[in-house]
Amino acid sequence: MPLPPSIDPQRHAVFLDFDGTLVELVDDPQAVAIAPAALDRLEVLQAELAGALAVVSGRRIADLDRFLAPMRFAAAGVHGLERRVRPGDEVERLAGPETLEDVRERLAQPLRDNPRLTLEDKGTALVLHYRTAPDLQDVAEQAMAEATAGRHDLAVMNGDNIVEVHPAGMDKGQALAAMMKDAPFAGRVPIYVGDDTTDEFALEHVRDAGGVSIKVGDKHSVAEFRLTDVTAVHRWLAASA
Repeated sequence: MPLPPSIDPQRHAVFLDFDGTLVELVDDPQAVAIAPAALDRLEVLQAELAGALAVVSGRRIADLDRFLAPMRFAAAGVHGLERRVRPGDEVERLAGPETLEDVRERLAQPLRDNPRLTLEDKGTALVLHYRTAPDLQDVAEQAMAEATAGRHDLAVMNGDNIVEVHPAGMDKGQALAAMMKDAPFAGRVPIYVGDDTTDEFALEHVRDAGGVSIKVGDKHSVAEFRLTDVTAVHRWLAASA
């Protein structure tokens, strides 16, 4: 798979995954950090793209803002269930935490039985983490399957050492497509960069739309281009900026 082309600030819109793309994956999701120089490059690139730079993540936008402070970016959080098309806009939420209340209750016992599993509650999504307990993958997946049984309005996704549930009808590809309808993204050619299974929705959408789809890492992907790791992503961004 070839290396990606450089960003053209006059014609491209850039969408970047966060974990595993802009920052390294770590055992504690709250312990990630982005280098100041990398954040400076994003600020420069945001200006060159006239604001057509967005972070697309499974995390909440409030968490992205904290990790990327003092900068603010357009963003899609919780796989698109939260959106902010421009940095100064209010965050638009497509669902509320009450949607998952019964799932929370059903997960309580499996979490008590398996204390090495951890639950991340994003309000509009619930994530079972087993990065520090990979032997519990089957337990985590079974617990989520049982907790969501009969809930056809929910989507369960398996990611990198996680299993996540959120309201159905939304993924990173649909979030990107929605953001591309509005300024400053409208009329531009999309670039998407991501490493996880959940990024494949966006990578496929961008590839089919004639954009630039970039997979980070060596996992199978529909993407047309590849970068080896987070360091390679920042090297590519630096060359483009």
